Order: sequence, then C-alpha cells, then structure tokens
Amino acid sequence: MDIVTKNILELFLFFISFLFFLKQFNAFRYQELFKKGHTKEIQAIFIAAVFIFSYLFAHALVAVLDMSVSIFI
Repeated sequence: MDIVTKNILELFLFFISFLFFLKQFNAFRYQELFKKGHTKEIQAIFIAAVFIFSYLFAHALVAVLDMSVSIFI
C-alpha cells in the first residue's frame, strides 16, 4: 500500500473514530473517579482518552488492512 494512501486512510479513520469514541465516552461517569470540583482534570482525562483510543483504533485498523493487502498482492 502506498504511504500517502495509508496516511490519508489513517487520518480519515482517526477522525471518524474520534467522533465515535467521543459519543461513547460521554456514557462514562467520570465524576465518580475524581473529587468534586475537579472539572478541568475530568475534561483533560476525557479528551486524552478519546484521542488515545481513536489513534489506537485507526492505527490498528490500517495495520490490519496493510497486512491484508500485502498478503493478497
């Protein structure tokens, strides 16, 4: 797979999965993990977790697709 195509695909999947994980992580109750009044910490953990999970998901999916393409071509 071409490196430019791979990077574009991974970036596209990152943004799609970011929206998906943003929606899914809203269902978690972060307030129970932190003390009252620590909203900045909750927001920072929330955004960091969404970024991390989105990146890992997109990178793993592109790696699997890259391996599949290299096997069949």
